[in-house]
Amino acid sequence: MLTTSEKSVKKGYIDGPHGKIHYWTVGQGEALLLIHQSSSSGEEYARLIPYLKDSFQLIAYDWPGHGNSDDPDFELGVPEYTQSAIAVLDYLGVKKCSVLGHHGGALLAMNIAHLQPERIHKVILSGTSGPKTKEETEKFKNNLPVKTRKSMDKDGEAVLGTWKRYIDYIPHAKAEEILSPFINNLNSRLRPYDAHYGVLGWDRKPALKSLKIPVLLIQGTLDMFVSRQEKLLDIIPNSQRLVVQDGGAFMFFGKPKESAQAIKAFIKK
Repeated sequence: MLTTSEKSVKKGYIDGPHGKIHYWTVGQGEALLLIHQSSSSGEEYARLIPYLKDSFQLIAYDWPGHGNSDDPDFELGVPEYTQSAIAVLDYLGVKKCSVLGHHGGALLAMNIAHLQPERIHKVILSGTSGPKTKEETEKFKNNLPVKTRKSMDKDGEAVLGTWKRYIDYIPHAKAEEILSPFINNLNSRLRPYDAHYGVLGWDRKPALKSLKIPVLLIQGTLDMFVSRQEKLLDIIPNSQRLVVQDGGAFMFFGKPKESAQAIKAFIKK
């Protein structure tokens, strides 16, 4: 299975606002910033590389407290994670790019476009839901697997339970294709903060209403964490939506070819 250990992928660190940030970049053409979801890492987009590197300069990074980036000194939220993304773009000298974010990463993507609209060509919001009430948001947070998961134990039951969940998250994938996101999740247990809580508390309404550039909404049919996405079409003026058949919560691992085709068709048209 492809990972970012491929020799063509350039990797490095920058001094970010909350410690060192690990990033990787590969390819040529228009810059495309890829923002992973909470409790994951930039490795989430490794399987897109062969399909997109000839059309885009792909840029991904690990949020603070994720992957190979430093742990922050306090629990961060969308504003701080956004600062880190912008720091990577500044360091690489990217003046204009498109941006794709998945799940929690979609919130960062919309916030970058909100704060620096002149810098963003197009936005892809993947796996993000439509409007929820405050009560629904609280219920969603309290039922997240990271909230209800078992404590680690010596007989490995918690690890096996996580593996079984990830089989459901990435339907139709081979075992080796599930391994990378599974390991990412296990590594997140070693970090001091869980990004889900800081991210889910962010009020995204101002950012959504400010989006004037073209926006593509993507949802996998088997992504159990997404609901009412179609309602966002009424909020974001210049938006369209694509549903990926059999795409799960980790669609870029499980459906890389289909995802890459959608990305290229939207940004290049």
